Amino acid sequence: MKKTIALVAALASGSAFGACDGNGWPERPEIPNGEVATFEQMIEAQEAVAEFVKAGEAYMECVKPDNFVHNYYVDRLMRAAEDFNSEREAFLRREAIAAN
Repeated sequence: MKKTIALVAALASGSAFGACDGNGWPERPEIPNGEVATFEQMIEAQEAVAEFVKAGEAYMECVKPDNFVHNYYVDRLMRAAEDFNSEREAFLRREAIAAN
């Protein structure tokens, strides 16, 4: 029970600071399905994910969370980038098949 309370307190303290500019943790962008997305949608998603990562890094620099919360935030950023990369690969496979 104490571990659960400590975990909740750690997560709450990391998000309670708010970003220096007042925006808080950035919202994760939508990542389109690479098997049906257009080129323009993939470019927009790439830019949105890059901005998400940049804003997340700025947020962490501002609030300087403890190691546990820092790792949690880094995981969220990495998952967004990995999800985009997976959809990008699906998009590129589809485009390669269509080109042949």
